[in-house]
Amino acid sequence: MTEYPSWDLPEDLTERWQEDFHRLEEAAPLLSYATHLAEAPGTKLGGYPSWFTAPGDTDCQQCGRPMDHLLTVASNEGDSASWRAWLPAEDRDEEGRRAVPLDPTGLDMGGGGAVYVFACRSCPNRPFTHWYDSG
Repeated sequence: MTEYPSWDLPEDLTERWQEDFHRLEEAAPLLSYATHLAEAPGTKLGGYPSWFTAPGDTDCQQCGRPMDHLLTVASNEGDSASWRAWLPAEDRDEEGRRAVPLDPTGLDMGGGGAVYVFACRSCPNRPFTHWYDSG
């Protein structure tokens, strides 16, 4: 899947999709593009972090460039609304409702949080860092 986080969308896409975002939020008031649809929640490799609070400082200490998101290890695989968009069909019952818990892995990263791991692809020694984010 391809994620399109609202804070990292190219300007032309933001302008082109703004009306669609507004229609979506009117049609499904429990879902918000920025909160529930932009980044896939849960434990994952690659993509974008789905921050609980504000984005962490992930600039490389060696070169100063933003580091790439490598891995998220999360306590939950979604929240009470985002599962509607991200839950795979095989994890739903016949009526389309969630048939698995929000925390099927049993991981607890402290208060429903997540640990994000970032790596710098610009530096030859590939430095990495992590950021803890709690909900």
